[in-house]
Amino acid sequence: MKSKKFMAIPIFLIIALVLMGFAYAHWEKIVTINGKVTTGEVCWEFEEGSIIQRDPYDPPTKDSTCDPGFTNPRWLDKNVGYTNVTVLDQDGDGCNEILDVKMVNVYPCYYEHIAFWVHNCGSIPIKIWKVIIGGQAFYALPIYMQLDLNNDGKADIEIKWGDNFGVQIEPCQTITDISFDVHVLQPAPPDTTLHFTIEFVAINWNEYAAGPVDGC
Repeated sequence: MKSKKFMAIPIFLIIALVLMGFAYAHWEKIVTINGKVTTGEVCWEFEEGSIIQRDPYDPPTKDSTCDPGFTNPRWLDKNVGYTNVTVLDQDGDGCNEILDVKMVNVYPCYYEHIAFWVHNCGSIPIKIWKVIIGGQAFYALPIYMQLDLNNDGKADIEIKWGDNFGVQIEPCQTITDISFDVHVLQPAPPDTTLHFTIEFVAINWNEYAAGPVDGC
């Protein structure tokens, strides 16, 4: 009787292992799911036709000036200079990433205010990460800078920038409240053309971090 009980244990274990192996073999079968993965597109542009200027080329207006610190902007009695702003497609993708600014026949104390819209032409939300003015990158406010545009070692203009760093722009959305001021300084030669560019760099909304990133 004892030998029968002893033999019953391995038989039970064998049956249990066979059942477990059968279940494992079924559980191990591979399930294949076919699907399609698409990625979003990051794209932004200065919206053409959105430029608003205090002193545009067409229609011509009277010149204006301001006090130090861009305070008390006011009109002058003369119409001598003007500012021509155009949008440029930098990489041929059909989106205008650059503002090209030419201040023609201007003189010390000439003042200009320029506003514009930025449009998200991509398929995912973006945030404005930095702005490049005359080749210099800025990541946060306040932005005040001076530029030497004729390479004589003296600053010709000063620029004050508006807001919108880190603002989220949804696909197909346009933001309309961005602007900057330009004031021609005393060292600038009279009756001259001053030229500079402005470029935005936007980034995927969930990758945004204020400030520069290594390698960028």
